[in-house]
Amino acid sequence: MSVSSGFSQRLREYILKKHGSINAFCRATGIKYPAQMTPYLKGKCLPGKKMLERLRVDGADLQWLLYGVLNGQASPPLSNTLIISRYRMDVDNLLRQVRQHLAKIDDGSRTTVEAYAVIDHAGRIVDLTGSLEKFLGYDSGALSEIMLESIIHSDDFPVLRGALQQPRFDDDILSFSSRFLMGDGGYVKADWSLYIKCMPMSDLNEYALILRRSG
Repeated sequence: MSVSSGFSQRLREYILKKHGSINAFCRATGIKYPAQMTPYLKGKCLPGKKMLERLRVDGADLQWLLYGVLNGQASPPLSNTLIISRYRMDVDNLLRQVRQHLAKIDDGSRTTVEAYAVIDHAGRIVDLTGSLEKFLGYDSGALSEIMLESIIHSDDFPVLRGALQQPRFDDDILSFSSRFLMGDGGYVKADWSLYIKCMPMSDLNEYALILRRSG
């Protein structure tokens, strides 16, 4: 059982035991739209600071909700580390899942993945293996912490911006075809996908970019 699914079961148990229904819980805690609870109750992501504060004020035992340990009991000293570790394992595994997604939409003739990176919630490139820099002809480390927008052609970026402005949940996959800026100043056309993961203990998303040359 994943950390998020365990949390979702305990959250549902808490809400129904104290309030009787999701709608009643939302009214009591000032949540305007009950649908906002869906990602948490389906185990798609863990709560961020605002949701945790609502639960705390409502009287919930946050230690039990998050870790299955009652307040006052010895808490596993590595519990937070385990959450992050599981999340990072998910990030590693997502590349395989995105490859499968590309294979489904491809004509079967070419499904090679040539580069990947991890993009943070603000759009910065934060995790590189060197494959993206090698693909685009940059020196090692040249793309670390830069904005993704700065290496996508200005005419192509609005499509990405529009897609990310829509409500997105954990495990969503978005696919694009864009021109990427190369180290020599030219552009290369690439087919690429973003795999969305909700960061643990946060309402923020992180994105894995996987890419191959187009045509």
